[in-house]
Amino acid sequence: MLGKLRRRFVAIIMLLVGSLVIAMVGISYRNTMSSLDSIVSRSLDMALEERSALPDSDADGEALGMEHLPVLWIDLSGTGAKLGSNETRLCFDTDHLTEAIGSAISSDQDEGRLSEFHLTWRRVSSPYGWRLAVADTTSIDAERNAQIISSLKLGGAGMLVLLALAIVLSKWASRPVQVAWEQQHQFVADASHELKTPLAVIIANNGILERREDELPQDCVRWVRSTRDEAERMRGLIEEMLELARTEEGGGGVRRDVDVDLSELVEGEALQFDAVAYERGTSIETDISPEAHVSGDPEQLDRLVKTLIDNACKYAAVGTRVTVRLERRAGTATLSVNNEGDPIPPEDLPHVFDRFYRSDKARARSTGGFGLGLAIAKGIAESHGGRIEVKSSAGQGTTFTVTLHETRE
Repeated sequence: MLGKLRRRFVAIIMLLVGSLVIAMVGISYRNTMSSLDSIVSRSLDMALEERSALPDSDADGEALGMEHLPVLWIDLSGTGAKLGSNETRLCFDTDHLTEAIGSAISSDQDEGRLSEFHLTWRRVSSPYGWRLAVADTTSIDAERNAQIISSLKLGGAGMLVLLALAIVLSKWASRPVQVAWEQQHQFVADASHELKTPLAVIIANNGILERREDELPQDCVRWVRSTRDEAERMRGLIEEMLELARTEEGGGGVRRDVDVDLSELVEGEALQFDAVAYERGTSIETDISPEAHVSGDPEQLDRLVKTLIDNACKYAAVGTRVTVRLERRAGTATLSVNNEGDPIPPEDLPHVFDRFYRSDKARARSTGGFGLGLAIAKGIAESHGGRIEVKSSAGQGTTFTVTLHETRE
């Protein structure tokens, strides 16, 4: 439970703060890209606004005041073409420049970009025809790529640091919960253990009275038998509470770790419950894959299988069947137990594995349970590194599914 709580805490922190970090990196990246685009646009605009088509011969090698990108512009008119640039020495690949000019002339747009050649062009109409400006964006494109890499590194580093902080914070924030959980767990275990001795005395003394029923008034006999029934019920509750404490001990540690033939175990339990199912007006059908082996505590695994089959038999409708299926899938053993009958209400599904929870309150005493069986089953499954799930619908019935890792193929 604490592990799940910590994971949720980390997920929330990563979602909220991580979104903020990503947004900040994204805004920074967008601003940088916008600045680079504005440099390209400004360089083209300044070239298109030049009155002279050629560099000023009096500039003595100086550019025409445009200290931005290298830009070549062309004035196209009916009499021919004139070239100009913002640098006295300008180097363009002739083939690339020819393709850019051809693209600009044939395009129905007034601006375009040839990314593979690092060229951007823009054209405007003039009194004598067209003016076309072509900018060399090699430096801008290199800066763009560097900015992308920098943003990815910054965002990745930020998320890693955030993840580490979130994990540390989750442990700190859940510490009081962990202490309270351990104290509650210890109290339940100690209280259950301490109750066993006086309860054993009560049952023993009540047994003595039962053996002398002939000496007791008839009304007293009824009270003695009622006391016996309730004492036995209380003993069952204490045993289940102790079992639940054992499955949760040490954060869900497994008491034994041996090879278990799950196929044989499930087959045996299904056979034992045949008579129980028959008495309740239903039947058990099995489909068990052979040689499914898992590692764990055979007693706990037996309790797990027994709980699921017993629960299915209790709630199966008369005249229906309980289906017990064990499948081997990609290194896992999947046990599913299905019963046909009234489905579990959707609002109860998230709580079926909670302690003392009963979806059918009216049958709580008639079925003889305390609402701990499925909580114990979940604890056993998780202590063995597996998981347990439930699905329920009117058409498909109720299916409990346990997935465990196989120890051998």
